[in-house]
Amino acid sequence: METNSGENIFKTTRKVINVAVAMSGLRLDAGRTLFAWIPLLFASVWLFYQAKEYEWLVAYSIGAWACYYIGISLILGTRFKRVVIAKFGEKKATRFYDMIFGLLFFNVGLGVAAAALHTGVEIPLPLALRWSLFVLLTVVGFGIKFWATWIVGIDTYYFRDLLVEKSHGEFTVRGPYKKFANPMYGTGNIHAYGPALVTGSLMGLVFALACHIGIYSFYFIVEKPFIRRTYPS
Repeated sequence: METNSGENIFKTTRKVINVAVAMSGLRLDAGRTLFAWIPLLFASVWLFYQAKEYEWLVAYSIGAWACYYIGISLILGTRFKRVVIAKFGEKKATRFYDMIFGLLFFNVGLGVAAAALHTGVEIPLPLALRWSLFVLLTVVGFGIKFWATWIVGIDTYYFRDLLVEKSHGEFTVRGPYKKFANPMYGTGNIHAYGPALVTGSLMGLVFALACHIGIYSFYFIVEKPFIRRTYPS
C-alpha cells in the first residue's frame, strides 16, 4: 500500500514538472533533441539580454510576437507541415516541430518581459497594488493554463493534433473546460499582464493585449476550423 502511494506521488510530481517545463518551452521527453533544444534556449536568453543592453526591447518584442503568432499560423495553417512530414516522416518531423514550437513559446515569454522592461509612458498605480495584481494574475492565469494543459496533455499544448491532422481522442469538457470555452487562450493568458503592471509599463500592457489578440486570431483562423472538422461532436 505504501509502495503504491509512493509511486503515485512520484508519478504526479514528475508529471507536474514535465507539464510546467513544457509550458515554458522545453519538453523533457524530447530524447536526443534536447542536445540541440537546450542550447537554443540559452541562445534565446542571450539574445534577450543583448536587446536589453542595446535598447532593442521594442524590436525584440515585435519580433517575438511575429515569430510566434504568424509562425504557428503559417506552420499549422498551410501545406508546409505536410511537405516536411512527407519528406522526413511523422516521427522525425514531429520532434523537430516540437522544438520549434517550444522555442516560440519561450521567446514570446521573453517578449512579455522585454515589453514590460521598456521605459516610456508609465501606469500610475501604487506599488502595493501593482504587486498584488501581479500575484493575482500570475496565480489565476498560469494556474488555469496549467490545469488545462494537465487535462488535455502536453501533445495538445504543442498542437500535435493540428500538426499531424489527427484526432487525439474526444474533445474534452473536463476541468476548466466546463467553465470556460477556451481556458488556455482566455483566462489562461492573463498572467502576461502581470509583469507590465509591476514595472508600470504601458508598452507591456499593449504587448500582452497583442498576445491575446494574436492567439485568438490563430484560434479562429486556423484552429477552430480544424476542431470542427476533426471533433464534430
